[in-house]
Amino acid sequence: MESKKADLHIHSHYSDSDLSIQEIFNQAKEKGINSLAITDHDTTEGTEEAINLSKTYGIEFIEGIELSAEYNNAEIHILGYFIDSANKSLVKALGNVKDLRKERLIKMAEKINSLGGKVDIDELISQINEKVATRLHLALYMVGKRQVTSIWEAFRKYLSFGRPAYIARIKFSVKEAITLIKEAGGLAVLAHPHFLPSKEWIAKFRQWGLDGIEVKYPRYTPSMIEQFSQIAEKFELLKSGGSDSHGSYKEFTGVGEVWIPYSWVEKLKNAKRNLLYKENI
Repeated sequence: MESKKADLHIHSHYSDSDLSIQEIFNQAKEKGINSLAITDHDTTEGTEEAINLSKTYGIEFIEGIELSAEYNNAEIHILGYFIDSANKSLVKALGNVKDLRKERLIKMAEKINSLGGKVDIDELISQINEKVATRLHLALYMVGKRQVTSIWEAFRKYLSFGRPAYIARIKFSVKEAITLIKEAGGLAVLAHPHFLPSKEWIAKFRQWGLDGIEVKYPRYTPSMIEQFSQIAEKFELLKSGGSDSHGSYKEFTGVGEVWIPYSWVEKLKNAKRNLLYKENI
């Protein structure tokens, strides 16, 4: 029986979790995780710290990211593994997204103020600091100022799709997201495929260079795991998965509570080595 375990879908306080990089490694160690990827939304800010902590904790670290994309008006998330976070194309694209996310959040704050709320935009932006701006940061600000009683109330009343302060954000196309990950030397993996309106889209994503699909994810039943395993086999995709932990902000799962066998990581690593071989031919 295989003993080594991996969690390849984790978020930190650099995007929309309250977990520091060190807290992630602490929890991973407690859960017996041998390999992990931090896949923050549209940012790789925690990479250097994670590389250093990987040595301290004796846990393998895989450089990762989760890019927000869109296809046929549906939001699709693409995970990138083994990326080069210093890649110039990636750095430029993420810088642009970071600026656009901040602009979007400011406009949402202005909408809340027009509805009678009281958001000090300078204070809000200073709280975000160098992190990627998300609706969660605005919700947390409102909770802190006692304008709402919870994060969930902020989203339900103001910030969710269709609510009065909601503004859609700029996203990559799925093809752009996959291409960007590949240009940064990484493998592109479809996140939480149960959200796809049509599983037939995966064929198109595969044509664009998709390498893998999440097969293990919070609340996946054995039949769902089997379903996505069959899809992986059908389209010759690698298998991945993880907890999608967001700390206390999404309480349904913690670091290492959903994990994949290390043999899946080995297959991902072999695919990465094959990419490097082809590049050097």
